[in-house]
Amino acid sequence: MTTKNKIDDTQLVELAKNGDTKAFETLIKRYEDRIYSLAYRILQDKEEAYDVLQETAISAFKNIKRFKGESTFSTWITRIALNFALMRKRKQKSLLKSAQLLQVEDDDKLPEKLETEKLQATVDWSDNPSLTFEREELKEALYDSLNKLPEKYRTVFILKELEGRSVEEISKILGISQSATKTRLHRGRMYLRWLLEKYVTQGYQV
Repeated sequence: MTTKNKIDDTQLVELAKNGDTKAFETLIKRYEDRIYSLAYRILQDKEEAYDVLQETAISAFKNIKRFKGESTFSTWITRIALNFALMRKRKQKSLLKSAQLLQVEDDDKLPEKLETEKLQATVDWSDNPSLTFEREELKEALYDSLNKLPEKYRTVFILKELEGRSVEEISKILGISQSATKTRLHRGRMYLRWLLEKYVTQGYQV
């Protein structure tokens, strides 16, 4: 007999739409680790990440009948989780700004001092920046720098470099074109490399 663990997402979604709560629970269990991981990387707080997981599950349960299957269930539920995580992140930043602890520009432009020539003169940037997270001495600096990235660049960077999502999937999650996704990823990498430049000059291989 086929168990729900062996049923694909599409079948489980249809069962859940018809009121099968066990099918919905199976869907959530399949993606809860990914949701928590994404939320934690955005918020860097275990309790907040767990809250995002709970909010995502509740929202998905309430709205499952509205899911039309125009994207995969994975993309749909990731979009829900991302929205909750980003709302909490904005609240965090608002509190920090009000306390004058952090100032972040969040617009379409990189700082004027981020000159391409200057960036190209730094130590070679890894094709996979997430590898640097394995180095304990850089972890804190990297997370601090990620927090300073404008939201649109930080989100794409986390999804691509830390979550391993494809450009195609990211574009569907965010509702933007693949070319826009690539542009944001490129700008995010440039910005992050600039923020980490002082660590490069201190002798770390970033």
